[in-house]
Amino acid sequence: MSGLMQDVQGGDTVQAFIARRRWLAEQGRRLDASAYGSGGLQARDLVMTGPWKRLRLDQATSRMFYEARFSRTYVAATPTGVPYLTGSDMLLADLNGVSHISRRKTENLADLIVHTGWTLMTRSGTIGRTAYVRPEMHGMVASDDVIRLVPNADAVAPGYLFAFLTSATAQAMIRQRVYGSVVQHIEPHHIADLPVPLPDSTVQERIHGLVVRAAEARTEAGCLLDEVAAHFNALVPPMPSVHEHARAEGIVRRSTLNYRLDAFHHVGWAAESGGLAGTPLGELGHVSRPGIVKRIYVERGVPFVSGIDVYQARVTFRERIRRLDAELANALVERGQILVQRSGQRYGLLGRPALVTQWMDGWATSEDLLNITLHSKEDIASVFAFLRSDVGRRAVLRSSYGTSIPHLNPDGLAAVKVATCPASLASKAQSALDLREQADADEEQAIREVEAWLNC
Repeated sequence: MSGLMQDVQGGDTVQAFIARRRWLAEQGRRLDASAYGSGGLQARDLVMTGPWKRLRLDQATSRMFYEARFSRTYVAATPTGVPYLTGSDMLLADLNGVSHISRRKTENLADLIVHTGWTLMTRSGTIGRTAYVRPEMHGMVASDDVIRLVPNADAVAPGYLFAFLTSATAQAMIRQRVYGSVVQHIEPHHIADLPVPLPDSTVQERIHGLVVRAAEARTEAGCLLDEVAAHFNALVPPMPSVHEHARAEGIVRRSTLNYRLDAFHHVGWAAESGGLAGTPLGELGHVSRPGIVKRIYVERGVPFVSGIDVYQARVTFRERIRRLDAELANALVERGQILVQRSGQRYGLLGRPALVTQWMDGWATSEDLLNITLHSKEDIASVFAFLRSDVGRRAVLRSSYGTSIPHLNPDGLAAVKVATCPASLASKAQSALDLREQADADEEQAIREVEAWLNC
């Protein structure tokens, strides 16, 4: 039994509940309330008392492990480097901007890479977030903050295992097993006995098929967007600077200063995009920034997402806010708009594009996302692909300002020149966006089918 009550001093909502005596015994007399209030024990009881077959998670997998911390030497994205996935990176829809580490200087590299069909799980910070290793992720290195779950294909379909571990039921059981107050953690042995219910093979294969189709669609979409990006990158002379903080020197004419005295704007990595010809983004559409949203969280309001959430393969919201507050701040988004992170580090998400899909239509976003509303729907795919390209990203970040935390503003983004995209490549860019949206729908359907089956 549980109930909600309001904290008089802080205004925070706290939860009060009665735990069953046997729960305390089973948890070794653990006395932190979060272990009993997450819904994990109720979820476990649901799985354990159901009419289905079940396995322990360590029986449904052939290995559950994470590697020890290792030394990382970062390099440029060349054949000498291998993509490196942190617990946040593995959740991204677009892996175009992840860091690379040296193949030669990384010890035991073969033990660090991940393989198609595995499920990855975050073990610190935000616990239990999952990702299915799609073909484009095969051979990448994952950090020590990522648990690798290698499915036992003879016991369970890999896609079904991922869908179950992502479901609300499994997530509740996982959260119940975390430890730590400031930085929470979880270890493989904490979830080894997690019960995995097994539907019949027909249901498993259908769910597995949806997950695999989503993974393949996201990989194909990435390949198509890379092809379009290569076209845009070829429109300017070779750009020798391999990262945004590469040393650069140059002489700048006073007539080209444009009221900017920061060297980053005039020479080096960002300035190497300066020879690009095209149409200013402000002529193709309207660039705006929402106001600061009053964040009064409610139960039945508008889903609210931050500047990190929108870049994930499976965009989820953590809170809801009042619709009136979102409307007053002009924070509601519509399908087809392009969002751009306006603050952060230049080596991170700053300036990267994210598309508002049908799934996000009508949601509210934070003030840290610029909004591009194009006049013609025909331009959405090509503009998105340009902003994703290396030359496009450099052109966008050239307008950024600030040292500790760089920022973008609507006027600077509107002045960025967008190169023309041939019709054949624009069609490929549109196909890529369609594939991503279909992948989102397939993965969501797989997870919902698991949840519906468990609660039938």
